Amino acid sequence: MLETRFGFMRIPGLVVLLALVMLALHGCEQLSDRPELSPNRWAPRNEDRQWNPAPSTVGANPEAGAQEFAPVAIERAREYDLPALVDIALANNPATQRAWSSARLAAAQYGAAQTPYYPQVGFSSDNGYERTLFQLPGGYGVIKQWQADPLLSMTWTLLDFGRRESASESARQRLLAANLVFNRSLQEVVFNVETAFYSLDAAKAGVIAAQQNLRLAQTDFDAVKQRVNLGLATQPELLLAKETVAQSRFELANAKLMVHDAEAQMAIALGVSADPPVRIVGLEGQAMPRELNRSIEELIGQARRQRPDLAARVASLHASEADISYARSQFFPVIGLTTGYGEDVWDFTFRGPPTVKLGQPQYSALLTLKWDLFTGFKRLNDLRSAQDSRDAARADLRTAQIEVVAEMWRAYFELQSSRSKYEYAHSLLEATQESYDANFQTYQQGLSTIVELLTAERDLANARYTLIASKAQLLTSYAAVIYAAGAMRSR
Repeated sequence: MLETRFGFMRIPGLVVLLALVMLALHGCEQLSDRPELSPNRWAPRNEDRQWNPAPSTVGANPEAGAQEFAPVAIERAREYDLPALVDIALANNPATQRAWSSARLAAAQYGAAQTPYYPQVGFSSDNGYERTLFQLPGGYGVIKQWQADPLLSMTWTLLDFGRRESASESARQRLLAANLVFNRSLQEVVFNVETAFYSLDAAKAGVIAAQQNLRLAQTDFDAVKQRVNLGLATQPELLLAKETVAQSRFELANAKLMVHDAEAQMAIALGVSADPPVRIVGLEGQAMPRELNRSIEELIGQARRQRPDLAARVASLHASEADISYARSQFFPVIGLTTGYGEDVWDFTFRGPPTVKLGQPQYSALLTLKWDLFTGFKRLNDLRSAQDSRDAARADLRTAQIEVVAEMWRAYFELQSSRSKYEYAHSLLEATQESYDANFQTYQQGLSTIVELLTAERDLANARYTLIASKAQLLTSYAAVIYAAGAMRSR
C-alpha cells in the first residue's frame, strides 16, 4: 500500500515566510477593508442612497449592503406626497438597481486587480499505481510502483515595471466612475419622479378646471334658455350655448384621459405597475419656489464641480491614462520568485521482490525572468489603442462639459421665464374672471350678446388651464435647475 510520508511540519520556515510577507504587504491595514477581500465595501452601500466619497480611498468605503430586491407595493387607499414617492422610486426603479449592480461589479473588478500583488500558492499531488515496461538486453523489464508526489509551490511577482500599479489604478478609476454614474442615476430617478408628480398634479387640476368650465357653460346655457323662454333671445343663441356645453364635456373627457396618461408616466418613474394607479396629495396650498438669488455663472460653476456624470468622465479619462501606462509596461520584463517544496514517496519492485521503499524531499527557490522580446507588434498597437482611447475620453469629457453648461443655461432661464409666466397667468385669471362676471351680468340685462358672453367664458377657461400649466412648468423648471446642478433634494 502507498505510504505518503509528506508532512507540513517539515516546512515551518515557508509558513513563517508567507505570514511575514502578508504582514509586510498590509502593514496596519485591516484585511477586511481590502477590495480583493470585500469589494462591496468599495461600492455604493444601498441601491436607493447616494454614494459619498471618503478621503484616502478609491472614493468611498461604504459598508456592504447587499439586499435582495423586494419591490414596494402601492397602497390603493393611500395618498402619497412627493418624498414618499421618491423613496418608492429609489427602491423600485430598475435604473437604480442596474447602476448599483454596475458599481458593485466595478468594485469586484478593482478587488481582482489587486491579485498580482499577492504570492500565488498552490498544491498538487500525483498519486497512484504505475506499471512501466522498458527494454533490456535480451528481454524487457517491468517496474510496478506505488507513488505520490505532493508538492507545495509558490510564485510571486517581484518586479513588473508598473503592470500591477497601472492595472490597479485603471480599475480604481473605473470604480470611481461607476460610483459617480450611480449617483447621477439616483438624481435622474428623483427628477423623473418630480416631473411625473407635477404633471399628474397638473392633470388632476385640469380635470377640476374642466368640471368648473362645464358648470360655467351649463350656467350660460340655462341663462340663454331662460331668455329664449322670455322671448329675449333667439334659438341660434341657444344652440350656440349648447355647443359650448358639448365642447366643455369633450374637454372634461380629454382632461380625464390626461390623468390616466400621467398616472402611467408616474408608474414608469416609480418602477411599479400602473395598476393600481398612484393617488397623490395635491399641491393647491404649496408655496411656489423662491428666487434662486444666484447668478447663472455661479450655478454653472456649481454644476461643473458637483455633477457626478461629469466627474465620472474625468475618472474615465484617468483610467485611460492608466491603460497607457499599462501598455508601456508590457515592453519590459517581469521578475519573480518561484519556490516549491514536496516529497517523492514511492515503493516499487523490479521483476519481483524485494520491494524498495523511498521518500525523499525535493525543493527549489528560483529567481525567474520573463521577457517577451517580440510579439508581432502587438504591444505597439496596444499602446496606440490605449492612446486613442485616452484621446476619445478627453473628447467625451470636453463634450460633457459643454453639455453641462448648456443644460444649466437652459434650465436657469426657463425657470426665470416660468416664474414670469406664472405671475402673468395669475393676473390673466383674475382679469378674465372679472370680464366674465361683467359679461354675464350685462347679458342677463340684455346689454351684451351671446357671442360676447361665450367669448368671455372661453377666455376664463383658457386662463384656468394656463395657470395650471404655468404652475406645473414652474415647479418642473425649478427641479430641472437642481438636477442640472448635480444636486438631489433631501427627502
